[in-house]
Amino acid sequence: MNIVKWIINLIKVLNSNQAPGQVAGGIAFAFMLALIPANNLLWIVLFIFTFFLKIHNGIESLFLILFKLITFLFDPLLDSIGYSVLTFPSLYNFFTKLANVPLMPFSRFNNTIVMGGLVLGVVLWCPIYILFLWLIKLYRNKLKTAIENSRLVKGFLRLPLISFIVKLVSKVSSLSSTSAR
Repeated sequence: MNIVKWIINLIKVLNSNQAPGQVAGGIAFAFMLALIPANNLLWIVLFIFTFFLKIHNGIESLFLILFKLITFLFDPLLDSIGYSVLTFPSLYNFFTKLANVPLMPFSRFNNTIVMGGLVLGVVLWCPIYILFLWLIKLYRNKLKTAIENSRLVKGFLRLPLISFIVKLVSKVSSLSSTSAR
């Protein structure tokens, strides 16, 4: 049932007045966090940092889960990027000094996959942000009404189980918005 709830919330966010930049920012940060293994101080600090930004945290959490399902495919690439960065001769002194800073070893920055995930996440943050910003605007401006008016969606919404779920969700939404006031 949680997956249905997530999908409903995703559709609500896409159709809401939420700024497209906030939604795209949440997705871009989710991708960056998904590339970095979560068992280190660096990931925790970055994750907490996102709560102080004006992004959609619900979308970030949803996409973080979705991206984590596929990021293991990037491990060989992340390993090679991290190895290249960590063995770059002119950065040797910097990484040596960084390793001697208290708490820095807990960030696991010297792990090739952590470093590769950080570097690739930072490099791809802007392109992913721009891509999803464009996709959200495209959906809201052109695709939303076409999808809503399609025979397939209208027929799907007429199915008894689906119409029951839609009525139930709209009741719960109206009750929760009433109680929030």
